[in-house]
Amino acid sequence: MQFEWKGVFPAITTQFTADDRLDLQMFDKNLSAQLEAGIHGVILGGTLGESSTLTKEEKEILIRFTREKVAGRIPVILNIAEGPPGRPLPKRVGPNNWVWMD
Repeated sequence: MQFEWKGVFPAITTQFTADDRLDLQMFDKNLSAQLEAGIHGVILGGTLGESSTLTKEEKEILIRFTREKVAGRIPVILNIAEGPPGRPLPKRVGPNNWVWMD
């Protein structure tokens, strides 16, 4: 999907439960409200330094969940700002996939 940086692309906060697991129910509620408001794209892990603290698995879950929810209607962007040097970064490899660089 090609897109222009035009319109509203909110950075959605990542919700967690009291036992530090992804709270996909609350994340879905937030994402649904943003979609209903007419956003033009969404940025995951883009607030409060989440991108450098989320695990690879958590990022994969968020990407898959969000892509399924938006069903190609808007771009889904993952903030890849990472903290410590040497950590692998995600790399986009096609319109429907992404992999990790090691």
